[in-house]
Amino acid sequence: MRRAVALALLLLLSSALVPVSASNWKFDPSLVHFYMYGMKTCPHCRHMRELIPLTYGADKFTYYELVGNKHNDEVMNNISRLIGVTGVPVIGIVYNGSLVAVIEGEYNVSVTPQIVRDAIKHNGTLLLLASGNYILPHNDTKAMKIVEKLQYLFTKAGEPEETPTTTSKENKKVCGPALIIAIAMVPLFLRRRR
Repeated sequence: MRRAVALALLLLLSSALVPVSASNWKFDPSLVHFYMYGMKTCPHCRHMRELIPLTYGADKFTYYELVGNKHNDEVMNNISRLIGVTGVPVIGIVYNGSLVAVIEGEYNVSVTPQIVRDAIKHNGTLLLLASGNYILPHNDTKAMKIVEKLQYLFTKAGEPEETPTTTSKENKKVCGPALIIAIAMVPLFLRRRR
C-alpha cells in the first residue's frame, strides 16, 4: 500500500515538473512551415496540398512533386531509407527553424499546434508514420544526426513546384488565370473598335 501511494505521489510530482518553456508555451502560426512530398495522382496528397495552405497560408507551405521529377523522387528515397516511410504524402513540420515532426499520410491539420507542443515538451522530433509513432530525442547524438539529415531533405534538398497561379517575388510574369482572362477579352476589345 505504501509503495502504491509513493508511486502515485512520484507520478504526480513528475507530471508537475514539466519544463516551464513547454507549460507556458503558446503556438505561433507565423513560426510554422510545412514541407510536403507528394504525387498529383494521390487523392490524399491533393487534399493536404489544398488544406495546409488554406489553413496556414500559401507562404507556409512548400510542395515537392514526385511524379515526373527524378530529383525529388531520389530525395524521397533518401527520406524513406532514413525513417522507413513507404507512402505519400510525407509532411515535414518545421517550427521556429527546427524540424519538429514528420508525418506519413493525411492528417487533421487542426492538431498541428498539439503536435508542435508535444515535440517541444519531449525535446525531440516526432515521427508519425504508418509503421508507428516514434520520437527522435534531441539529446541523443545519433538521433540528432538523423534529424539534421531529415531537416536538410525537407527544407533544402527538394525542388519545390510552383503552381501556375502563383508568381515568385523575382518573377514579374502574369499569373496563369489572369493571362487566360486577358486573352479571352481580346475579341471583346476588337469588336468594340469596329
